[in-house]
Amino acid sequence: MKPKIRKAIWAFALAIAVTGLVTPKVAVARQAQDNDQAYSKDNANNLMYQQGLSHGQADRTDNRAHQYRLQPNNEGDRRAYESGYDQGYQNNRDTNRNDSDRSGQYGPNDNVAVHNGFQDGANDGLGDRQAGKSSRATKHESYEHGNRGYNSSFGSKDQYKASYRQAYIRGYQKGYNGEGSDNR
Repeated sequence: MKPKIRKAIWAFALAIAVTGLVTPKVAVARQAQDNDQAYSKDNANNLMYQQGLSHGQADRTDNRAHQYRLQPNNEGDRRAYESGYDQGYQNNRDTNRNDSDRSGQYGPNDNVAVHNGFQDGANDGLGDRQAGKSSRATKHESYEHGNRGYNSSFGSKDQYKASYRQAYIRGYQKGYNGEGSDNR
């Protein structure tokens, strides 16, 4: 009878120990996930968050490994970028930007040109700022070509380039100046 009681006591003690170790970790993980989601919503208009979101979506679309492209020195910028990247990579439809309200701003189908131009400009502006270079938006190859994402079904290539370049300059200025952003 004594060995059975000992085994029962040990099993009970083990169950309490396991529960005590596992429960806090589950609660912490759930709280961290909730905090990340709240952080993502709070930073939806942050330029670094948007950059991360764009990079994450592109990497997922192109079947690339999850890998942060930027490593900002500022802790807030790093957290915003990584949060955006994670959301974009996970393809969370709730955080994807709806570009349809921009169509018609420059012409039908120009939302692609505006989106690509702004993102490319913001990337180049941020890169120049982090490298300590002077502001030089029109000197980048992306601006000069102005046709990333163009498809002949969009119509005039010249119109696409004009829309792309206009959005590129806005994005570049926001990226270079480190402003929180909305790409409209």
